[in-house]
Amino acid sequence: MVYRAIFLIVALLTMAGPSLAGNCIKSQTLGTWTNPFAGNRSDLTKLEIRAICTDDTVPHIQVKAYTACAPRDCTWGRAIAEKKGDFGLSVMFRTFFAKRTVKVSINGRRMEATIFDDYHDPRKATEKRAFVLWKQ
Repeated sequence: MVYRAIFLIVALLTMAGPSLAGNCIKSQTLGTWTNPFAGNRSDLTKLEIRAICTDDTVPHIQVKAYTACAPRDCTWGRAIAEKKGDFGLSVMFRTFFAKRTVKVSINGRRMEATIFDDYHDPRKATEKRAFVLWKQ
């Protein structure tokens, strides 16, 4: 009976495999953040920030950025972010016209996002834009 119990425990532990639940990234930045005051074209309208914790990858934070476009918002795609403490992160998007770096910091349900647009065209100066987003 004891051998059967030990065999059962070993079999269950072997089949369970490694669990990433304890290794998943924790950050106050996770969630969907929106800018209700985005009005100008190319204003930042939304950031979707999520932790990716699967057996196939190293745990990381993924960000999807949306900007004001017509008839619907455009996206810069998804990129892996670098965590800056529990309340901030930095992420870079390579778009058709520029390399865009987004740096965010949060205070409660309010996020400050600063975007640095480094244009591929050397005739166009680098721009810095700031937006305030709110957690949904």
